[in-house]
Amino acid sequence: MPKSGRGRQKGFTLLEVLVATVILGLSYVAILQNFSLSAKNISRLGQKRTDMFMNALLFENSLLADQEDPTTEPDQTIYLEGLQFRLVLVADEEQGFVTLKLEKNKL
Repeated sequence: MPKSGRGRQKGFTLLEVLVATVILGLSYVAILQNFSLSAKNISRLGQKRTDMFMNALLFENSLLADQEDPTTEPDQTIYLEGLQFRLVLVADEEQGFVTLKLEKNKL
């Protein structure tokens, strides 16, 4: 015989569905916010990398121009000097890029 009254029904109540929807919605918002922040950081880092690369190219071009035109002497400090060669410390105007240049000593 069938039982009278409310028997055990399968499924979720409306309250359980609403709570699950709210939890999923909040997690979705948090994930989207992290993606947005990551995209901003990637864009900013890409711009900084591009700027630094362009500055390095300008510095390299200025070193090559100094090598081709020996009349211009950039600000150089002798880092190490031997009998035939010397290492010269070369920097750009803002001191952002510094390198060592190998030169042959003038006899």
